[in-house]
Amino acid sequence: MADETKVQPSELAASSGTAARIGLVLGPLLALASLLIPAGPELAMEARLVLALLVLMATWWITEAIPLAVTALLPIIALPLIGIEVAANARGGLACATEGLCLSSYAEPPASRLLTLADLGAHYANPVVLLYIGGFLIGIAIERWGLSTRIAYGLVARGGANPKLMLAGFIVAGGFLSMWISNTSTSLILTPLALSVAAGSAVNGREDPRFAASLVLAVAYSATVGGLATPIGTPPNGIALTQLRAQGIDVSFGEWMAVGLPVVIVLLPLAWLILSRGLKVDAASAAGAQARVKAELGKLGPLTQPEGRTAFIFFLIAGLWMASTLLAEFIGATLLGGGRIDSGHVDTMIATLGALLLFMVPAGGGASRPILVWDDAQKIPWGILLLFGGGLALAAGAELSGLSRWLAQGLEGMADLHPAIVILAVGLLVIVITEFASNIATISLMGPVLISLSAASETLGAAAFIVPAAMAASMGFAMPVGSASNAIAYGTGKVRQPDMIRRGLIMNLCALIVLTIVGLTLAPMVLGPG
Repeated sequence: MADETKVQPSELAASSGTAARIGLVLGPLLALASLLIPAGPELAMEARLVLALLVLMATWWITEAIPLAVTALLPIIALPLIGIEVAANARGGLACATEGLCLSSYAEPPASRLLTLADLGAHYANPVVLLYIGGFLIGIAIERWGLSTRIAYGLVARGGANPKLMLAGFIVAGGFLSMWISNTSTSLILTPLALSVAAGSAVNGREDPRFAASLVLAVAYSATVGGLATPIGTPPNGIALTQLRAQGIDVSFGEWMAVGLPVVIVLLPLAWLILSRGLKVDAASAAGAQARVKAELGKLGPLTQPEGRTAFIFFLIAGLWMASTLLAEFIGATLLGGGRIDSGHVDTMIATLGALLLFMVPAGGGASRPILVWDDAQKIPWGILLLFGGGLALAAGAELSGLSRWLAQGLEGMADLHPAIVILAVGLLVIVITEFASNIATISLMGPVLISLSAASETLGAAAFIVPAAMAASMGFAMPVGSASNAIAYGTGKVRQPDMIRRGLIMNLCALIVLTIVGLTLAPMVLGPG
């Protein structure tokens, strides 16, 4: 694989290619052109200006004209200057979430003021952003002390000497790890082991190229799929959470897992079927591969104190997350005198508790430091958190200006189509876009459209559209640029691009079918029809 001392693939960095140079100029031109769209008096000037901002950000995000996180800062400049009128409460705070609520929630017209930078700043410090900070710190601790490597090697070692079972071991290991740490980190941990196993399976110095390709793709696919299971598994999940909460749908950590985990349980075996097809490795090769895995596991030695303490905090926080709905009810009934606290906010409080424990609990094992020190926190991908805020601020501008309502009116014709066709079309569009653009930018841009789709639909609510679309945004299996995990797999030199495209398209098709079923059934059932 590529030298790990070099800069690893990033979905946040700007591109230096021709598309980026064109996009830098094309973005403002398309934004100006959008102002000329004949939309009639129902689209106010404020909404037109927000549409222009959306077009500009979309162009720069897709072409990576400048770093994605920098593009996400544009709403801080643009939205306060547009002059969007909002309802205000007695203290001057924002009294409504959308223009529709502003117009219909009051018997008498409420006081009004213009949208301010203070209103937008709340989006950049959304509770989900804080949840991710805690989640990132837990992931950093797991990696810092090698616990992730031990888990991965232990799961792979249990796959046995059969090459298909060994492939299954890699898929299970990648899927489990990426539920809690980033997909890129999962790939960087497991890909060297996959290459080592492929080398260990060589007979007379000749490595089976199909086995090697299947192993590195197993890492890439499982790292991508596993992230769907938890809110912190991959950033599009977090963006979906914020989009749902903006529509008044509170989703807890456990409720997301009730939707995401079944998707993972279905897609991982499908990935195994696709990658294991035609695998044939003789007994000598299998024995050599298994010996290599056991040797790598043996090098780790017994569980260390820092690993054990990190594991304890990890399982404690994971358990609390899964019980956050019950915790929210308990807190409301006993501590708040019957008041209510969102289970999603409890998730953020639990993540913060985990972060505090990591900075307080001594690492042990002779290390005179806690499990985490502040230097470790520098590894938090702050750019992703800025992307969260930028996408949320853009979506808020679209709703408050009336742009989302205008888009919903334009999509009313889709309400006549069968919901399965609508969800399938949305998923297909998102998968195609995410093969060439950042998955975070893709789902951020789709937010206003998805909300409008749910408003136009008479049968399905926001969850049916947002959840499948967010998961589809991670389904970039076919192209080397589809995800960082794909880029790492392709960078090993073990996978030919035509082979990656062929297998990836099959995975994309499987994912599209599964996500459509989830949008029609599981998402509305668990998260509600709203």
